Amino acid sequence: MQVLSIGRKKRIQALAFSPDGRELAAVCADYQLRVWNTATGEIRKSIPIQKTSTTYDIAYLGDGRLVFSGIDLLCWDMAADAWTVIMRGAGMLRQICISPDGRYVAAADQTTSTDWSGTNLAVFENGDGWKPLPEMEDDAQTTNGVAFSLDGRWLASGHIRRVGEKQRSLPTYGMYPPGHYVVNDYDYIVHLREMPSGKIVRSLSGWQQGISHLAFSPDGTVLAGTAGPRLRIWDLQSNREIAMHKRGTKHFQGLCFTTDGRYLATVSNDETVRVWDARSWQEHTTITWQIGRLLNLAIAPDGLRAAAGSDRGQIVIWDLDI
Repeated sequence: MQVLSIGRKKRIQALAFSPDGRELAAVCADYQLRVWNTATGEIRKSIPIQKTSTTYDIAYLGDGRLVFSGIDLLCWDMAADAWTVIMRGAGMLRQICISPDGRYVAAADQTTSTDWSGTNLAVFENGDGWKPLPEMEDDAQTTNGVAFSLDGRWLASGHIRRVGEKQRSLPTYGMYPPGHYVVNDYDYIVHLREMPSGKIVRSLSGWQQGISHLAFSPDGTVLAGTAGPRLRIWDLQSNREIAMHKRGTKHFQGLCFTTDGRYLATVSNDETVRVWDARSWQEHTTITWQIGRLLNLAIAPDGLRAAAGSDRGQIVIWDLDI
C-alpha cells in the first residue's frame, strides 16, 4: 500500500492510470495537475490548471497523452508540453470517457433540472484534428454518467427527463402552518447507444436519482451504474436488473470493474472501498483506508493495482490481491 499526498488538505478531483500503469495522473483542488511515478511515488510532472468553480476530469488517451476537462475540453501532450483544444466552454461537473481504441472522446455534463438548458452528450472523433460527431438521438440533459464498452461498440449515457409534476408538503415552520407546493417530477434514464451512429438500442429507466457513474463489464454483458446511494447492476443480454444495493445515505463516488471481470469496486462518501463479487453480486470485501471521504477510483490496465483519491488531498494505491 502506498499513500501519495499533495501536502494540502485539498480534494482529489480525478484520477487515471496510464496504459502501462507506470504513471498515475490526478487533478487536485489546489489547481494543479500532477503525474506520479507509481514505482517510486515521485512527481514526474506538475502544472497549473485554470481555476473553475466546477470540477475536473482526466483520462489517458495513450502513453504520454491526457484528455483533460476543466473550463475547456483539452488534450495534453506531456512530452511536448503542448495543449490541443477539443471543445471550448465551461462544463458543469463534466465527466469524460475515451473509447478503448482512442478513437472517440465522450463528454457529459451534470444536469439536475430540465428547467434550464443542460449540455448535450458530446462525442469527438480523434483523427485529423478533433471533430465532433453529429448530434445523437435524444442526447440532451445528461446527468454525468458516461461509459464505453471495452470493444467500443456501445456507449452508455445517463439522462434526466421531466415526466410531469408532483406535490410536496411543507412542514410546520415556526408560526407558519404546513402547506403544499408543486415541483417537477423526473425520471432518470440510461441510454445504451450503438457507436458511432449514437442510435439508441435500449433504455434503462427507474434510477430515482441522477446517474453519476457507469461501467461496462469487460465482456460487455453487464452494465453497472450508481445514482446517489444506489448501485444498480443490469444484465444486458436478458435485459433485466440483476442486483440493486443501497448502503445508507452516503453517495457512491466511483466504480470500476477489475480487468478479469470477476469483481466490481466502488468508492463512497462513507470513506470505504467496497468490492462486489460479479457472480453473486454480494459484497466480497470492504476496505477503509482512513484518508477521508473517497471521491474517485481507478484500476490500472494490467489489473494489478487500484487507486482512490480523498477529500483530504491523499491518494492510496494498493495491490489488487482478491
